[in-house]
Amino acid sequence: MTSEHPSLSELADLGGRVAVVTGAARGFGAAIADRLAEAGATVILADVRLDDVAATAARISDRTGARCIAQRLDVTDEEAVSGAFAAWSNDPGPVDILVNNAGVFSNHLAHEMPIAEFDRILTINVRGAYLCSQAALRQMRAARRGAIVNVASVDAFSTSAEGLTHYTTSKHAIAGMTRSLAVEAAPAGIRVNAVCPGAAMTEGAVELVTGGEATGIDVEAQWDGIVDRTPLGRLCDTDDVARAVAFLASDLAAFVTGVLLPVDGGILVQPLEGYVPHTEDA
Repeated sequence: MTSEHPSLSELADLGGRVAVVTGAARGFGAAIADRLAEAGATVILADVRLDDVAATAARISDRTGARCIAQRLDVTDEEAVSGAFAAWSNDPGPVDILVNNAGVFSNHLAHEMPIAEFDRILTINVRGAYLCSQAALRQMRAARRGAIVNVASVDAFSTSAEGLTHYTTSKHAIAGMTRSLAVEAAPAGIRVNAVCPGAAMTEGAVELVTGGEATGIDVEAQWDGIVDRTPLGRLCDTDDVARAVAFLASDLAAFVTGVLLPVDGGILVQPLEGYVPHTEDA
C-alpha cells in the first residue's frame, strides 16, 4: 500500500457529513441511521411517524453521541420534501448522504388487487425515492460530491412470492432509477447505489405475517422454510443491511456506483431446484 492511500478507519469515517435516512423510525431505517451515526455522521431521521422516529433518534444519539434530528416527512409530498431539504441545507448543512429507505408492501393477487393499493405502493416506494433523490442531488451537485443509497430488495431481480406484483414492480423501478441516476450523477462526483435485502423479520414483516389471510394468501406459509432455502442459513438482520449501507455511503466505496448489492445470505444464487442444506465435514 502506498503512502497516499488513507487508512481503512479514515475511509469509513463519516465525520462532518450530513446523512438523511427516510423511513427511519424502525426496521432497516433505524438500523441504518444507527450505523451512520456511529461512523460520525450527523443523521436526520425522517418518517411519517414523528413520535416513533423521535424516540429512535434519541436512542441513537444516546448510544453514539452523534447529533440525530427527528423530522416528520411524507416522502410523496413534493412541497414537503423540497421544504425539508431546503431547511436542512441551513441546519445542519447540505446533505452529503441520502438513504432512500421509506417503503411499504402488502400481499394481493394481481387480478384481485385494488388499483388504489397498486398506486399506493408505487407512490411511496418509487415517487418518494425520486423526490428525495432529486432534492438531494441539487445540493450534492453544488458540492460536487455525495452518495445516495437506495434500499431495494431481492425483488429487484426476481419476484420472491405470489401476491407481490405491485411491490416487485416498485423494486424493479428502484433498480432502474439507481442505475440511471448513477450515470447522470457521476460527472459531479456523486455515487448512487442500492442494497437489495433478502427476507428479514422487521416490524413491518411481522405485521404482514401475523395479519391473517384476508387476501387469500397464506403469508405465514410463504415465510416458512426461507431459512432452510438460504445458503447462509438465517434470515437477513437489519444490521446486515445497515453495514452494507455504511460501506456504500463511505469512501470505502469511492469507486463503486450503479451497483445493486444483494444482502440476502445467498438466496439469489441458490440452485434452480432449491438449496439443500448439508453438513460440512469436520
